[in-house]
Amino acid sequence: MKICDVKTVVLDDSNAGSGVVPMLPGEIPGAEVFLHDFKSGESRSFAATPETALIFMTVSGDFQFRSGAVGQPGNGRWVFIPGCGETAEFTAGSQLRMLEIRWRIPEDGREQWRSPEREFPYVCEYLRAVQYRDANKSDKTISRELVRQRIVPGFCMGTVESYGYDKVAQHPHPMLDQFFFSFPENDVEVLIDDIRVPMKGNTLLHIPLGSNHGVEVTGDRHMHYVWIDFFLGQAGLDRLDRSHKPTGVMRSF
Repeated sequence: MKICDVKTVVLDDSNAGSGVVPMLPGEIPGAEVFLHDFKSGESRSFAATPETALIFMTVSGDFQFRSGAVGQPGNGRWVFIPGCGETAEFTAGSQLRMLEIRWRIPEDGREQWRSPEREFPYVCEYLRAVQYRDANKSDKTISRELVRQRIVPGFCMGTVESYGYDKVAQHPHPMLDQFFFSFPENDVEVLIDDIRVPMKGNTLLHIPLGSNHGVEVTGDRHMHYVWIDFFLGQAGLDRLDRSHKPTGVMRSF
């Protein structure tokens, strides 16, 4: 579906549950996004490479994750990243929905990816993610860092949560290319330049590069979406370092 220059894909009854669904292929250079649905008891394996990072976010269901010597059972929303050339395996304990992001590492980050400063696999439970503030969001909004910049070269990911009325002020970032992925409960309007794009649950939306964008939630509706950033060079890192300030507290609604 295309609204002006804004492209979205919505998972509905016709494509959910079909195994693996590519989402907006070719929309951001070097990035691929897939929505996986597992049946209870089903296992799938994935292998990262020296050039491509794999980032997984479970959305709903029970599962067992394994990469190397690390095993992690879980339920609901978690993020996992196997290291360079490592394999990840997921086994569903119930019907499982999971987002997979494949990111081709920029050439100037591949040495770092092959010899990272941190240990992998990276594991982050959603409810324990570091919370941050930035100037575009109100004091009411809860923002979480799921993958901080510098863990995967040229990549970072987090979430925004609030209830109406609230607003993420419109802002541009021409050095960051970005997807939004909405959790099932999300029900907002995305503001892109001078248009409004409704975004309900189970939607992937590409924020056009360089657009002046924000989000508005009204009434008693829920704002709850994932931002997924891809960037090249130092300018993206500098912007994220300036704008994302950890709060040191853990809030919830």
